[in-house]
Amino acid sequence: MAILEQNDVEIHLKTKIRQENEIERFDFQTTGKLFLKNNALYLRYTEVIEDQKTQIMFKFSDGQIRMNRSGDIITKFSFVKSERIPALYQTPTGQMQLETLTTLLATDFDLKKLYGEVAIDYILYANQQVIGQYEVRLQFTPESSMID
Repeated sequence: MAILEQNDVEIHLKTKIRQENEIERFDFQTTGKLFLKNNALYLRYTEVIEDQKTQIMFKFSDGQIRMNRSGDIITKFSFVKSERIPALYQTPTGQMQLETLTTLLATDFDLKKLYGEVAIDYILYANQQVIGQYEVRLQFTPESSMID
């Protein structure tokens, strides 16, 4: 891989959430940092929704993706195709034990061009019950040098 330092990238994230009979969609764009460390690719950015900042980090390595979110609520999810994996969900009032079952995990990276696409579909469980089905589509591209 050609990345040796932190590189600025533009990030586009789409999330679709199905809970019971309701569907929610989120579309988020921001800038972030892409870098290599210990043979893993990392993507970091800050998500700001209604003045609430959350630090997001994706780690891509050997058929596994980890997603950590740090803010008022801390989540640590791991995704491996067809595996059910324990997840951390920490709120100010306590911790919930969750699990993810990854039904789709696909990546397409061209690190020389600082381009990547990620698709993750997963089912989220709490106490052996399905609490939601999630579809995450993430894309990063080189940060535009154009001035607005």
